Amino acid sequence: MIRNAALALAAATLVTGCSIIPDPAPAEIVYRLSLSGDSVQPDPGARVIRVDRPSATSIFNTRSIVVSPDGRRLSTAAQAKWPEGTPTMLQESLVDALYREASIIGVLPQSGTRTDTRVHITIKNFEAQFDRGEASAPLAIVRYTASLANATDRRLISTYTTRHEVRADAARVSSIVEAIEKANDLAMKDIVAWIIKADKQGLIEEAVAMASAKAP
Repeated sequence: MIRNAALALAAATLVTGCSIIPDPAPAEIVYRLSLSGDSVQPDPGARVIRVDRPSATSIFNTRSIVVSPDGRRLSTAAQAKWPEGTPTMLQESLVDALYREASIIGVLPQSGTRTDTRVHITIKNFEAQFDRGEASAPLAIVRYTASLANATDRRLISTYTTRHEVRADAARVSSIVEAIEKANDLAMKDIVAWIIKADKQGLIEEAVAMASAKAP
């Protein structure tokens, strides 16, 4: 009896063309975040700055591509991810941005390089907002607050906030990624210019000298 039922189920499957094996889930698409421009050879006396891992709220502390239907609620794009967590990705983005300037060298903490100065970013916005409705091209928004401090005594040198908005070409994930990429590129250029300005004004050197004077 059981054998007959099994044969009947197999026959029904063949006749209808259906399968009891579930279809595989769609594969995730991984999007990289790139910067414009090329790396340059650093000057012999270039200042070395440690780029710490950025801080972020929980939704930005993942690989998810974040979207917002109304500017208040936050969600994530389906079947699409960044290659790594957003803080790590932006940490590497800032290091790469600094390598596009000859006077500053950005290094990661795990490099083991001794530095007198550190820069830290807090991610406030890194999403696409559907401000014109879900059928229209969204607005990519990035907003970072940055702090420059002495690496020895953590004395604050300067703070800075940058925000950029770029309209996507369409309501597609690939267009959203491109718009976020452009907004981040502009924000990173702002932060690099702010660091260079602080260095030229002597703020970094002053903080280093004060830390050295306090050292035993």
